[in-house]
Amino acid sequence: MQTKEDSFIKKIISSIKDFEKYPEMAIKPFSMILNYLVKLMLIFTFVVTAISVYKVSININNAIEYFKNEIPNIEFVNNKLEVDSKEKIVVNPNTILDLIIIDTNELAEEQIQSYKEEANKYDTSAIILKDKVIVNTGAGIIQYEYEEIANIYNLGNMTKQEMINYFTGTNLSMLYVGIFIISFIWLFIAYLISVLCDSLIFGIIGYVTGLILRLQIKFIAMIKLAMHALTLPILLNLLYIIVQAVFNFEIKYFDVMYIGVTYIYIIAAILMIKSDLIKRGQELTKIIEEEERIKAELERQKEEEKQEEEQRKRKDKEKKDENSQGKEEENKEIGSEPQGENA
Repeated sequence: MQTKEDSFIKKIISSIKDFEKYPEMAIKPFSMILNYLVKLMLIFTFVVTAISVYKVSININNAIEYFKNEIPNIEFVNNKLEVDSKEKIVVNPNTILDLIIIDTNELAEEQIQSYKEEANKYDTSAIILKDKVIVNTGAGIIQYEYEEIANIYNLGNMTKQEMINYFTGTNLSMLYVGIFIISFIWLFIAYLISVLCDSLIFGIIGYVTGLILRLQIKFIAMIKLAMHALTLPILLNLLYIIVQAVFNFEIKYFDVMYIGVTYIYIIAAILMIKSDLIKRGQELTKIIEEEERIKAELERQKEEEKQEEEQRKRKDKEKKDENSQGKEEENKEIGSEPQGENA
């Protein structure tokens, strides 16, 4: 009979505090454990993505305000950007980007290269030129031609105010939705791959630890245990991300704690399995002893029945012999010759 599967919340609670259920987790189908981990990472990724988009929205709003108040009059005409300034404008907005260089004058390639070298000194930066924008994302440099952007997004000539209007209201909301969807997909893939790699690593560590403790557990079972053992570290990591976003609080050795908590759970699970096997071994010994006792009792009963049967047969034979002897004596008396007067 198939037992009712626990709810997702109960699985989380059991993974955190019910070590005695870890032996049961080790024998469940791998697909069921993987499904649990995927759901956990979906929740984790959703919260992290929401926090990231919220922080991006703050930076974008700050950037828009900065653009309104600090950037000179600017126009986008015939796929060219024109800024009302003959000198380059260097901005350290401390929002999405660490540095922004704006220069829409006609520039030689040597000057553009000089701007790139200056921008590369920062983790993130952008160089806004007359016909293109060069963005340093930290992972690499990306160059966008205004003509390509205009064709993709169907942009026409725009004034500064029209640019501000375009990047506010509904368009800004759609931008946030797009950022959320793209970030969620990529972060989910990245986090899921990462946690699966962690499960593999802790599975290997648990398997070796089991051998040291003279407990041979199947490798796939150790991976399943590792997936459940990662539950608390994942939730602690999520809590840490939330606290860090709200209070800008940083734990220096959080990664060490992440590894330590997981390993503690792995060890606890192994010891629980060993204890469970010892308990089952003791119960099996009792069952074997009981079976031996019952077997001996049955053999004794059979022996007694056999003896009683033999005794019954012996008595029947003796009785039969007595009856046979009595008949022979009667026959002798009947067949003997008369004596005396009756002769």
